[in-house]
Amino acid sequence: MIKVLFLCHGNICRSPMAQYVFQKMVDQAGLQDFFEIDSAATSTEEIGNPVYPPAMRTLQSHGIKNITHRARQMSKYDYRHFDLIFVMDSYNLRNASFMTGGDPEGKISLLLGDEIIDDPWYTGDFLGVYNQIERGCRHLLNKITNYVGMDEKTFPVYSALFSSWCRQTCAPRMQDRWTAANRTLGQCSVTAFLVQDILGGDVYGTMLDDGNLHCFNVINGKIYDLTSAQLEKPANYNNSTIQSRDVHFSKEEKYNRYLLLKKRYEEANEY
Repeated sequence: MIKVLFLCHGNICRSPMAQYVFQKMVDQAGLQDFFEIDSAATSTEEIGNPVYPPAMRTLQSHGIKNITHRARQMSKYDYRHFDLIFVMDSYNLRNASFMTGGDPEGKISLLLGDEIIDDPWYTGDFLGVYNQIERGCRHLLNKITNYVGMDEKTFPVYSALFSSWCRQTCAPRMQDRWTAANRTLGQCSVTAFLVQDILGGDVYGTMLDDGNLHCFNVINGKIYDLTSAQLEKPANYNNSTIQSRDVHFSKEEKYNRYLLLKKRYEEANEY
């Protein structure tokens, strides 16, 4: 499961709107079996209260029904459990960082990058907020699903890998830059060989402009690159060479990272 949590101050306007909007998009994409989506507050002010009526009406006007949400505050368990946590403004970001001891795993970010989603409790602009949230959620879903070769065969594997990639499975030279929001960074070779174990095919490698070798899979003639999200620009897959497991795993640290990723994948997917 790809686990996503949305946060705002009270959990009665923006974050439940994001929860239901993103859930609708996931459902429409037929990916509901691979996502866990929830929302919470950084404060205790509205705990137990339903979605604020104007926010409720805005969701309903866009075809989102059966809204049963009640406000709750984010817990320490939430921080451990969810893969990605999105907040709406810099105030939420500061509070969420404080609540999680400085966000040591790099899970928390603004839903719209540097763009703030103002609290409609004060502005009254629920439609404008809905449009911002819809744009942010669309970008998020596209980012998660836009790996090279995405299809119904590989997405179940990818969704389990999403929760399995971690700093310890990242290449050592990149670990200081790894975050949960950039989770495919430094994961290409160990991922490609694990995908080969699961789906067959061959592992290939292509040289990037920075001189690093980037690994990917070719299965029945089709290219699958489940870690392509880390690339600043698309890789050139034309001048690639087949990769040897024995050569890659002669490096003990890489083999150990592969074993850790495999273990975490098995735990996530009962593989």
